[in-house]
Amino acid sequence: MPQPCLLALMALAMVAGSTVPVGIGSAHQATPGASPVAGPTTAIVVSATNAPLRVPGSDGTDHLEYDLLVTNAFTAPVTLSSIEVLAEDGERLLGLAGDDLVAATQPLLEGTAAAAIPASGTVAVVMDVPVPPERAVAVLGHRIAYEVAPDAPGRSLFGSFEIAGPELPVDPRPVTVIAPPLRGDGWLAGNACCLPTSIHRWVRIPVAGERIGKPETFAIDWVRLQDGKLFAGDGSEREQWFGFGAEVLAVADGTVVAIQEGRAEEVPMQPVEGVHEPGDYGGNFVTLEIAPGIYAFYAHLEPDSITVAVGDRVTTGQMLGLLGNTGNSTAPHLHFGLNDDPDPLAAESLPMAFDQWTLEGTIPPEVYLGADPATGVPDLTPQGAPSEQSGTLQLFLDVANFG
Repeated sequence: MPQPCLLALMALAMVAGSTVPVGIGSAHQATPGASPVAGPTTAIVVSATNAPLRVPGSDGTDHLEYDLLVTNAFTAPVTLSSIEVLAEDGERLLGLAGDDLVAATQPLLEGTAAAAIPASGTVAVVMDVPVPPERAVAVLGHRIAYEVAPDAPGRSLFGSFEIAGPELPVDPRPVTVIAPPLRGDGWLAGNACCLPTSIHRWVRIPVAGERIGKPETFAIDWVRLQDGKLFAGDGSEREQWFGFGAEVLAVADGTVVAIQEGRAEEVPMQPVEGVHEPGDYGGNFVTLEIAPGIYAFYAHLEPDSITVAVGDRVTTGQMLGLLGNTGNSTAPHLHFGLNDDPDPLAAESLPMAFDQWTLEGTIPPEVYLGADPATGVPDLTPQGAPSEQSGTLQLFLDVANFG
């Protein structure tokens, strides 16, 4: 029996009443009055989760943050070979290839590296574009190259294995400068911007069937270090963790718009048991509106420790509650971030910076990721010379002293 031709498999059709074929390689059939769209056929389609957001980091560099979403519309796997990020003047701001590109490429809701995009699948590429603080950037362009196996059936359909785009205007919103939400020394950013290995950087949540949301890009999970350790003993009790019970503070003057109480503490380093619906993830929490459309979200607070009520006006430095281990939490810590909506799961994360703080040093990623909590997480000693910081964001694995 004769096999159907490849164009038939790709849904070649005939326009009713016409002999003009519509399908791969044919002219785009536009609506009346519209300009036709032309371009080479490709195996992938690329978009972005958000307009790039700019934040000044503790490393002396500004970071432009967004994810590229790459959909493989072909019947065989596709491998990304390079991604270049270009400024308006053509300057190359970032080049990703080889292991660096694989490390930044992930399934949509998973932080594991992806070497290839499966057939009819979509991946996200974590984009962290560093620029000097004085460098103005209004638009980011992209040049993306990819590969399909030479023997893949239908490979000859594609007119190009390189894409110019997408072109992304940089979000013009300024960073929000706030006071730290904690005080004291040794506060480790266990998850924070901007490496793809940070949980917060790769969290992506579909919202309303319309978009892939990025609610935690700039958020921080703080745990406290003492003498290179996170806890005394074996860490099985909440009270053994050095940050447990610390006072959590208002980062700015504002109004309490939401609180949640009544969630029980979780057991450290054990599977979470109290998360059954979206509202459970934050455990006991407080949300402040500190400016129009800017919400400060504090999660995982101790039961019965919240000192404010909805509608209260608070001032910078006022105690809101105590650091606990409620909600989606496997160790006592404070999850904090700024959002554009009071719903922390449906919101988009907003860039933030702290007015005054000291960078004590940074834990090397290979040390942190290779540590074993069961043995006391040894050797978490910050490296590098301390530096005074003003108007910068504490980055992933930085250790901060807050006044």
